Amino acid sequence: MSKAYLKAHHVGVSIASMPEAIAWYQQNLDFEFCWENDFPEIKTKIAFLQHGDFKLELFQHYESEVMPEARKHPLTDMRQQGTKHICYEVESGLTALFERFKNTGVDIVMGPVLSPPKDAMMGFIRDNTGNLIEIIELL
Repeated sequence: MSKAYLKAHHVGVSIASMPEAIAWYQQNLDFEFCWENDFPEIKTKIAFLQHGDFKLELFQHYESEVMPEARKHPLTDMRQQGTKHICYEVESGLTALFERFKNTGVDIVMGPVLSPPKDAMMGFIRDNTGNLIEIIELL
């Protein structure tokens, strides 16, 4: 049996406000808007954004629940089962990117710091809903 070819296509993220999340991802991570639609049968608005070949699927459920505080920090989020965060890689300039985040009011959780295996610099930010996002620069 041959191995299947797998390529990351998109990640789905539940958010609080569709217009605010779209603007946040465009302004802070340079995503481009693809499309948005309302699906009343599942009580959800869905939008797709894209950065290069990678897509981001945003969900705004009509009855969404606020994210628990423990999910908003990488060290406490690891205790809960489930998908943890998305990580974007930059080829260089991680420190400058985090300085830009600081100057534009992005919620910085930690970093940039040397990763535990000491093979990368990394940092975490939160989007406008509180979802964790890791940014990494390989050394």
